[in-house]
Amino acid sequence: MGRYSVKRYKTKRRTKDLDVIFQELSSKEKIQELLNQPLDETKPGLGQHYCIHCAKYMESSIALKTHLKSKVHKRRVKELKSMPYTQEVADAANGVNLNKFLSRVEKFTTQTIPEKAQNEQILGSHLQEALANAKSTETTLPWASEGKELPHGTKDEDNDEAFMG
Repeated sequence: MGRYSVKRYKTKRRTKDLDVIFQELSSKEKIQELLNQPLDETKPGLGQHYCIHCAKYMESSIALKTHLKSKVHKRRVKELKSMPYTQEVADAANGVNLNKFLSRVEKFTTQTIPEKAQNEQILGSHLQEALANAKSTETTLPWASEGKELPHGTKDEDNDEAFMG
């Protein structure tokens, strides 16, 4: 692997930064826009199954339902609970524009974070409603239900003579 292929690989799966996603979650209009996207042939699942926290499109509602239970998604949600790291935070650490930073922190704690928490509750209930009708991710075997015959040549636990013929 040359250095150019590694360079391309690092940017291939790049998603939105946490501060951009935090701003999207703070706005009800932006959430509605992202949840009700028009059909787009270039996106997976025609752009209909989107995880706002991870900024990823899923192929189906089953894939989205599975993704919402994954460790990667839960880690991303946990990262988005705190105030995102921005250039203002770095400047305040150096002692530059400290008053601007403190006023921004106060705005975050009084307005943005409670509004974001309310939006996330609405988003969670919307996703539960939308994914309630999605089929289970577990595969079911056609002969698994009771009262059906087993396929030819398989062993039944009650009848050990199936293979001894």
